[in-house]
Amino acid sequence: MLIETLKLWEDREDVELTTFVTMPDMFLKTLEKRPAVIVCPGGAYQNCPRHGNEGDPVAMAFAMDGYQSFVLEYSVAERAPEGKTLFPAQLVDLAKAMVVIREHADEWSVDVEKISIIGFSAGAHLCGMMATSWQEPWLAQKLGVLPEQLKPLTAMLIYGLLDYTVQEAFNREHKNPMLPVDINSTVFGCPEPDEEMCRANSPALKISEYTVPVFMAAAIDDGMVDSIQSVYMAEKLHKAGVPYELHMFEYGDHGFSLGRNIFEPFRQDKSHACAAWLPLAKTFLMHHIAPETLEYEKNPFAEFEQ
Repeated sequence: MLIETLKLWEDREDVELTTFVTMPDMFLKTLEKRPAVIVCPGGAYQNCPRHGNEGDPVAMAFAMDGYQSFVLEYSVAERAPEGKTLFPAQLVDLAKAMVVIREHADEWSVDVEKISIIGFSAGAHLCGMMATSWQEPWLAQKLGVLPEQLKPLTAMLIYGLLDYTVQEAFNREHKNPMLPVDINSTVFGCPEPDEEMCRANSPALKISEYTVPVFMAAAIDDGMVDSIQSVYMAEKLHKAGVPYELHMFEYGDHGFSLGRNIFEPFRQDKSHACAAWLPLAKTFLMHHIAPETLEYEKNPFAEFEQ
């Protein structure tokens, strides 16, 4: 496996893409091109810990099934130069990662038509924005490519911040100490963004016929990001006719990642029920990578409807 870290921008040290790529060996002289997954860890746009439980472990979880996996460390307050964290800087970072993977597709054996994205918390917000905004001309022009080159196959959004208008109300109601001022200042440049700014940066409010298929998972008891946002996004995807799956778990709070016990991840007996999202997501992915794997049920009442 090739594990290496690349700087995405020549004048930046903080935005990096790390590869977890299967390479040919003595038994496999060449590899068929494989689907890819870009992982975007969370961190409230304050940090983006690649080595945490939402970065490398997630990439490896997909790599073990043969995906060519990548972890993106995007622009965050902890590492970025001053003024470089205002959204959509992170969206441009993710678009750049898509372009770089396409440029190395032959070297890394990547099927460029099958690049999916997965994000957690703030990373899910980022992936949600890419899922709903990839077609906007300004983004492609920023990188000198065609919009189609930025289109992900699917987006997987795990306990995501998907509607800022809902989140702002949640913060006020619950006096959420973990989010408001820092994340708003980092993303919007002010602690109290107006409604227009919130709506313009809410994936749930940007759904259109261009939106790619979406997988979502969240926990009802999430104390940091109001999980009802995933429900609202599912409703809008449903009405727009965009393929989606939503899995709401009773427990898991925020940051459950792979659903393992944080202190003893090797203890399978301590895995949480929310760990079930990973195999569900892989099934969802496979149905879009290889549609022939999806078994459509026949309508048992069809003969009575004639």
